[in-house]
Amino acid sequence: MSLLEQLQHANVKHLEFGRGLVHGLGSQFGRYVVTSMPVPWGLVKGQIGAQPVKVIDVQDMELEHAKQIEQIAPSCDAVVAVGGGQAMDMGKYIAWKRGCPLITIPTIVSTNAYVTQAVGVRNNGRVEYIGAVTPELVVVDYDLIRTAPAELNIAGCGDILSIHTASFDWKLAYDVGQEPQGYVPEAVERARGLIRRLDEAAEEIRTLSDEGIRTIVECYLEINDICIPLGHYRAEEGPEHFFAYNVEYLTRRTFVHGWIVGLGIQLMSQLQENAPEEIEAIMQRVGLPHSPRANGLSRADVITALKTLRERTLADERWYGIIHQRGITPDFIERVTASLDF
Repeated sequence: MSLLEQLQHANVKHLEFGRGLVHGLGSQFGRYVVTSMPVPWGLVKGQIGAQPVKVIDVQDMELEHAKQIEQIAPSCDAVVAVGGGQAMDMGKYIAWKRGCPLITIPTIVSTNAYVTQAVGVRNNGRVEYIGAVTPELVVVDYDLIRTAPAELNIAGCGDILSIHTASFDWKLAYDVGQEPQGYVPEAVERARGLIRRLDEAAEEIRTLSDEGIRTIVECYLEINDICIPLGHYRAEEGPEHFFAYNVEYLTRRTFVHGWIVGLGIQLMSQLQENAPEEIEAIMQRVGLPHSPRANGLSRADVITALKTLRERTLADERWYGIIHQRGITPDFIERVTASLDF
């Protein structure tokens, strides 16, 4: 049975958890446009009832491409994003530009794009976040989510466990007078509590039970509640993400976001000397793939990404943190790569 919740969460007006939730939904949306990809749309199109006026097959989130897609998309009463991160971002982009309602139907919880405000785009190889849009409805159908491989859904833990390294950097920047936005200890403690919650639910997450899926989604909602009032995601995005962005920049490849962020957590927690064994153990317990092998990276890829990380972080004007303060030396690179699985 569907559970419709009037949520007191930032950036989500309504959220449904349950099974069979997609059946007949299309009749509620008037003339609607879908942003998706062939596999997720194939799972939904036979169930959704009234069909969209256009299905946009999302190939990438390059900014210029997104602009072109939005300009040629037909007029609509709503945008329905079906799938994973890029489908969500394209739906958010069109809804933001058109000022029309957005409905998100994740078929995978590998990223938090279905509940966040900003649109993630790539602009000349750099990851940027633009715009702001609030979904009218988020539909979390447990059975639909479980059609994706478990390890891809578990990738959603990456953007929660990143609190470990990101919040450390936020405090570090504040302590050395490099944090103009101030520091909120209560926000950090609340955020770190989400890491504990994931760890407590590790078995449910590994097996992708209803409770495991719900835990990932609710942690994302809590991150919004913490970060949106602050006006930034400092508690959740830090050097682990900057490492991931640099890998993307260097390879010009798209990665499973939570997996590559997980590798960033592993490496940057060691640079920070910030309980690397503890966070590594949690990643293992929830079953988050994050090795270079899982990400399809060679030893040379990782070494180059580490050698150039400070340069890229400065060029992209990322938040101050451990990458600015501590050199990534050849000795460090040799030590941390020696135990990685390539």
